[in-house]
Amino acid sequence: MTAQSDPPSPERLGRPPRFVVAVLSLVVLAIAGWSAVWYFGTRKADALMTEWLASEAVKGRTYECSRHGIGGYPFRVEVSCKSPVLDIADSAPRIRVEARDFRAVAQVWDISHVIFEIDGPIRLESGDRRNNPEMAVNADWQLLQGSLRAPEGRVARVDLAITGLTVTPDPATLGPAGGAAVSARHVDLHGRNTESRSGVGRDYDVAFGAQDLVVTLDGRAAPEAVDVAFVGQFDSMPYPPPREPEAFLAAWRENGGSVAVERLSAAQGDSEIRASGRVVPDGAGRPEGTVTVSLAGPDINTPGSAGAFGGLAPIIALALRLTGKPDQIDGRTALSGEIEIREGTVYLGAMPITELPRLF
Repeated sequence: MTAQSDPPSPERLGRPPRFVVAVLSLVVLAIAGWSAVWYFGTRKADALMTEWLASEAVKGRTYECSRHGIGGYPFRVEVSCKSPVLDIADSAPRIRVEARDFRAVAQVWDISHVIFEIDGPIRLESGDRRNNPEMAVNADWQLLQGSLRAPEGRVARVDLAITGLTVTPDPATLGPAGGAAVSARHVDLHGRNTESRSGVGRDYDVAFGAQDLVVTLDGRAAPEAVDVAFVGQFDSMPYPPPREPEAFLAAWRENGGSVAVERLSAAQGDSEIRASGRVVPDGAGRPEGTVTVSLAGPDINTPGSAGAFGGLAPIIALALRLTGKPDQIDGRTALSGEIEIREGTVYLGAMPITELPRLF
């Protein structure tokens, strides 16, 4: 007989080292803990948004989406809204805005700082008649991005950047005077809510810039592009703001409100104009005050040679040659003088320059 060997016994695994077990347990706990943080962060964001939407609805402002979603796990909270519609019924006239898509994102540990994008085109309508608006404007862009900081639910700062902006009025809503198409290579807007210097209302620091801005009046050729920049403050703005523009203006005047212009500049070709000063709203909704203005470019030597800013530069140049004084803008020869705005008319010395329209 042939001897038979015993069959091999299955190999038995020993227990994993305690260190490995501890590490794996910590990883699982960390994942579970972070998942809980993200979950409660999204719930908090959803609760804050629901509360804010409810408070806005009470004021007559409603926001709608054809489809919305929330995600972003593990580190972000992402909100999307397809075909958003904003209806501001408490404004006069009523305003309705429709866009193609809206997306917003915040870090889960700081949901008070929101980054957002809006996809165009958008349509803005005003008037109480939904199918027959008093005014309608269509806008589009290549990219619109923004940032919003709202600690404790109160908006403290807004930043907006738009690339490739085009704005055109709806021909069906144009009056006899026609309208204007607007385009710009880049636009940026920055606003910050600050403590009221007067203790009344709210103050806002504002900065605005537009590169290659073109405003083309209906039926006219497009003018040369302009670069525009503004830095200043809007003081003692009424809050909450009254619904009617006239009531808003009256409240702003009663608060002693004003616009402090730290710098307003416009450059077109070789011509540049700058201004600084302080203006207040008058009873007719027009600015009034004293502003220092400087002009550089061909028109200061030969008014009319460049005809910049729609023919306004030659008029200012002529008045500055009579009443102004030599100055410089970034090392360039310029003239400067004080402009007084009263009763809707701009005066340089005793010479009227132009009339201003009502703001409201």
